[in-house]
Amino acid sequence: MLLNSYNTTLVTPLFMRRFYHDLYRGLLAILILLPLTANATQIDTSSNSPVTPQVRIGLHGMLLFGSEYGLFASHLPMFHTPHNAQVVLQLTFDDPQINTAVINGLTLSAASGYPIWTIVPQQFDLSMLSPAHPNHINHLSVDIVKGHFERGGETQWKNQGLTVAKVLVFNELDTQFELQKASNNTYLKVNNTPDDKVQFLVKRLTTRPDADHIVRLDNVGNSLPTEIVIPVDAAKLFNDEAQLRAALPDTAPKKTTLTTSNTKLKTTSPMTTVSRVYIELDELK
Repeated sequence: MLLNSYNTTLVTPLFMRRFYHDLYRGLLAILILLPLTANATQIDTSSNSPVTPQVRIGLHGMLLFGSEYGLFASHLPMFHTPHNAQVVLQLTFDDPQINTAVINGLTLSAASGYPIWTIVPQQFDLSMLSPAHPNHINHLSVDIVKGHFERGGETQWKNQGLTVAKVLVFNELDTQFELQKASNNTYLKVNNTPDDKVQFLVKRLTTRPDADHIVRLDNVGNSLPTEIVIPVDAAKLFNDEAQLRAALPDTAPKKTTLTTSNTKLKTTSPMTTVSRVYIELDELK
């Protein structure tokens, strides 16, 4: 009994000291290796994993515009998430009767000098409209509004399906303020075919602040360039319609002579006209 008690008194403290010593060394080794392991994981992730597209889930209202030649929509952008992307689409509504009614409505509104129509999709990730998105989509369900949907517009049809025929622009916007401005503006041609008599110009957005500016071209004669680059006054963010009309090629009236057996008839083709569809400054400050 005494021997057993003596052995217990000697062995137990020695055993416990070794146990805690080994435990301390083990924990120390883990702490030393942990940062190295973390760094290795970060390197593997950045080198082997694809870039994840920015998620832009929200209520993404869009300007609806077009003519008998085709329909288009332009996302109403802002310089903050989830709206920091300029997106322009060519589209058709799934219901042919709705498609025709919208074209007629846009034509009447343009003639009245109040051409604003908008569409309001159900909430979705705007980034998924990009052709580069791994889960790219080309179909939306929208409400169609005569007027601006946030400024007193009147809903004409609800829950209408539309198919995106083509993504014409997907331009991600930098949300930083007061980046250096270019001395020129670029206006992008939007049409269904180069021979459309009605076409549109959409200003490419660059840095904050900017102007969301869309104009309509009527009586288009010859084919227009894909882009029109035009100098801009540093005090302004966009070029007005008179400046754009002056920058268009071949906008002068064309005189032609039609010869018949008895007479010669002189005719003049109408000049291409430029009218404003939409301008927004406050939302892009």
